[in-house]
Amino acid sequence: MYFLSKTIGRLFEPIGIIWVILFIACLKSIAKKDKRQALFSGSIVLLISIIGGTKLPAYLLATLERPYIVEDFSALPVCDAVVVLGGGHSFSSKGMFQIELNDSADRILTAVELVRIGKAKAFVAGGGGFSEKGRQQGEGKLLKKWIEAWKPFDQPVYDLGVNSNTRDEAINTLELANKNGWKKIALVTSAWHMRRSKALFENVGFEVVPVGCDLQGTSALENMWRFYPVPNNSGFNHLAWYMHEQIGWLYYRLRGWL
Repeated sequence: MYFLSKTIGRLFEPIGIIWVILFIACLKSIAKKDKRQALFSGSIVLLISIIGGTKLPAYLLATLERPYIVEDFSALPVCDAVVVLGGGHSFSSKGMFQIELNDSADRILTAVELVRIGKAKAFVAGGGGFSEKGRQQGEGKLLKKWIEAWKPFDQPVYDLGVNSNTRDEAINTLELANKNGWKKIALVTSAWHMRRSKALFENVGFEVVPVGCDLQGTSALENMWRFYPVPNNSGFNHLAWYMHEQIGWLYYRLRGWL
């Protein structure tokens, strides 16, 4: 019953609707014996089915995650600071602490817990920027405000201001580290984003302890059905993240940042 309800529900999602339209178009082309049109529409239906209805995209994403999964957080070494990259939250003028958490909020939870259990002497929040009253401000400031209100630990909290990309976060962290004498950091980000992030921070001079979290691909492999006859957008998200990292790695290499 669960499988059936999920399958029917997918028919009313955007990808499901497009898939149904293309599937009907393929059947009509077959009925009219229009082989070329049937092959064209059928190929698109098959491609959408593979991406949105199977675990293949999750498997690809999990290959990026696997090297950075932490089995025992208590075994991690103590570092000068925990640095959590942006992407786990955004600005919301109406939200509590003006924070809107998203699918990668595991980054925040993981970083806070690492400091709470004594794995770092400071907490550093990265992130992009948002505009408030005509001024650009860093998203890390929002986390700083929340943590200082809840006080889950006594260590100092810093934010990195406005960052356009992960390299900006690495450069701004280095500036902060030079002021505080930091050398060794625990870097917290989505495990599928860690290869590029770790290389960036090492390239600017840090000793990096990678702490991967937000295991989107691994979690999907553990929890999803092997195949859904009707696709949805989760597979497309997994494939987009995978491709983003592969292309991002190449781009950063070409820029000489890695």
